Amino acid sequence: MRKFLFLGLAVFALSLASCKKCKTCDTSTTVSETGSEDIVVKTSKEYCKDEYDNAPAETDVTTQDGDTYTHVVVKCTEK
Repeated sequence: MRKFLFLGLAVFALSLASCKKCKTCDTSTTVSETGSEDIVVKTSKEYCKDEYDNAPAETDVTTQDGDTYTHVVVKCTEK
């Protein structure tokens, strides 16, 4: 009887360890143009189970096109 209890607990523990967590990724995009106010767009998306591995990589990128600057920051946190 103890063997079955031990085996059951071991299987339960392994199933918990194999569950994928969730990851929440926040994206902030700022567009700046000379002579205009900055435009800021913030979004958040949660990636769980099968989507967990599809979460974007953390990024901090600034690009320039003429007088327009675009700054994108992606930060992800585990849940």
